[in-house]
This record gives sequence, C-alpha cells and structure tokens, in this order.
Amino acid sequence: MPSMLESFIPRPHVLERDRVAVVADVAKTWDAVRHLDGYRSTFVRALFALRHLPDLVTGHVGDLKAALTPHATIDDFAVPGSDFQLLQDTPQKGFVVGAVGRFWQPRLEFHHVAPHEFAAFEEPGFGKIVWGLSVDKRRSGGSWVTFELRVVTTDEASQAAFDRYWTLIGPFSHAIRTAVLGLVEKQLDAIDPANISLPGDLIVPAKYTRTMGVVVEAPPMQVWPWLAQLGCRRAGWYALDRLDNGGEPSANTIHPEWQDVKPGDLIAATPDGRSHFGVLMVDPGRALVIGSPSLRKEGPPTTEVEPDFKMSWAFVLEAIGEDACWLGARVRANYEPSLDFAVRHGWEALAHRAMQRAQLQNIKSRAERWRASPSPRGGEGTAL
Repeated sequence: MPSMLESFIPRPHVLERDRVAVVADVAKTWDAVRHLDGYRSTFVRALFALRHLPDLVTGHVGDLKAALTPHATIDDFAVPGSDFQLLQDTPQKGFVVGAVGRFWQPRLEFHHVAPHEFAAFEEPGFGKIVWGLSVDKRRSGGSWVTFELRVVTTDEASQAAFDRYWTLIGPFSHAIRTAVLGLVEKQLDAIDPANISLPGDLIVPAKYTRTMGVVVEAPPMQVWPWLAQLGCRRAGWYALDRLDNGGEPSANTIHPEWQDVKPGDLIAATPDGRSHFGVLMVDPGRALVIGSPSLRKEGPPTTEVEPDFKMSWAFVLEAIGEDACWLGARVRANYEPSLDFAVRHGWEALAHRAMQRAQLQNIKSRAERWRASPSPRGGEGTAL
C-alpha cells in the first residue's frame, strides 16, 4: 500500500522518513499525534524563530510574538486559507499537510492551491511540499509512528534554487522532525528494542545479550533474501569484508542457489570453512536464527569443538505498515565466567558492535536499492 503522501507527490525530488516505536496502542497514539503541539519543544520554537528572522527584519511580520504563536498543533498550523493546508485527515491512520510556493526565497512566498488541485499543479517556478504523520500497529503490541516529507519542483530552474536552499535548511528540517518524534516518544513511552521478546530468545538462557536494529524502507519479504544467503562461502556477512569474509566483497545481488536455508544447516563462519554456525530457526520473512552448532535440533552431526560459551544470533524482521520494516539483530550468549574470558569477551564485544552496525546498514542499503525510483525528470533517482 502506498504512503498517504504518494497520491499528492508520487515522484518526489526529496523523500525523507523518520520512524519511532511506542508502547501505546493505535487509538491512543493517533490521538496524541493528531493533537501534538510542536511548540512543546524549545528546540522547535527556536528553529521556527530563526526561519522567521528575515520577515521580522524586513518588517513583514508585526513582531516575534505574532510570528510565534504559543502553540502549534495541526489545527493551528493548517487552518483553511492558510499557506499550509490539511490535504488528508484519516482517523487512526494519518494526516497530510501541503503547500505550494517558492520556499527558497529569503521571504517565504506561497501560492494558494485548492486541496483537490494540489496533485495536478505544475505551473513553472514553484515547489510543492507535503509532510505528514501516520500510525501503524506493531505486530507484538504498541505502535509505529512515521514522519514523512516529500518535495518536488515544477521546473529545472526551481529545482536548482531549491537544491541550494535545501543544502542549508535540510538538516534543520530533519532536526525539527526528530524533535517532534521525540515528543511522541516522551508522551507515549518509546519501545526499547533491548527489552522486547524476539524469535530465538528461548534457545539460549543468556548471561549476555545485545540488540541492535535499523529501519529499512522495504517490506520484510524484500529484505529476507539478503538474510537467507548470509555466510562465508555464500553471500558474505555484509559487514567488514576484510575482517570477516577473507577480503571477498559481500554479494550485491540475490543468489537463488543460496536461498534454501533450513534448520540444521551449517553455515561457514570463516572463509577457510573450519568454523561454522548452525541454523537454529527459519521463519521466512520474519526471522533467521543461527548459533552454536551443537544447539541444532536437525542436520548431520559435527565434530567441531564448541567454544567456551553457547550463543545464538537472531536476525528479525518486523513489518512497519506495508512498505517498511525494522531489521533487528540480537546476540545471546551463555558462558562460564573467567578472567581470561572477560578480557577476551570485552574486545570481542566492541568489535561485534562495530561490525553489527556496519552489517545492518549494508543490508539496509542493499534492500532499499531495489526500491529505487527515477527522479521526476528521468534521472538516476535515489534509493529510499
């Protein structure tokens, strides 16, 4: 299902999304999002004051108090006849706000367009911007909140002017969205991935656990093939290839011959094939769990000497609506404490953290590349 903003700007020049997970259910989350007051954030108020400074200096705004109202909900911000208009408002799903104008000029200049004419507006010399917040139910409880922004211009000259403007303003725009979502997390309680149950948790009664995750702008079944082919002598680990794949670059394409992964399989952990992970759980589109070979319930026996701890390594996909997902990775380990192990484990944990972060980002970039679309004027486009 396309995002709510896609019907207004289907092929944006700029597309940015930020997402957070909260404990509250969809109904409570929607009520909070729909009536959220952005001016509760001191940071947001300061950024809006900075944006109005040229108008104040030139006398186009009466005074700072008039420019910065004491509150800024959607109903304050997008009233009928204002520069920004409420284009869509779907209870317990999301809303879309949009405007047409020349945003790149020192003094903001808007062009009023009726909501039903917004999508078709193409008069040269303008830009169109839409942004909105939407709410999706989490499979295991709580909600996902997405803040999405789309921008397109109506001709090449306007795009060039906008690009210069966005180079300066873009980071501040993102900072505002981050601050707004921070208010949502504070009000509705953010979900800490480290505290949620994930597939594979019961395999190892862990004395050590670490969870990391990243949002991927692709549905779970478009991310799954990259997970299914993990491993040395296969697609690699998508992390730091010189360290964990013998210098061989990890795959940049899907390989059908490596997709049939099943519980009991052995996956080479090192390029020489002397060390392996056992496949402990497979749930296509949702979870792949690998770990100590002796923990396998299926597959041929292995004479590999087990390390001084048992471990599992879970890769989990959680859908966010129908066009995105959370990709999480959790390591759990059970071991006998010792000074030697504590020293060695400390260094290994630091290395794993760096490589896990790289791995998640590299899987994300590969999966999102498959959803890349051409730019509005036929250029290369940017992966979402």
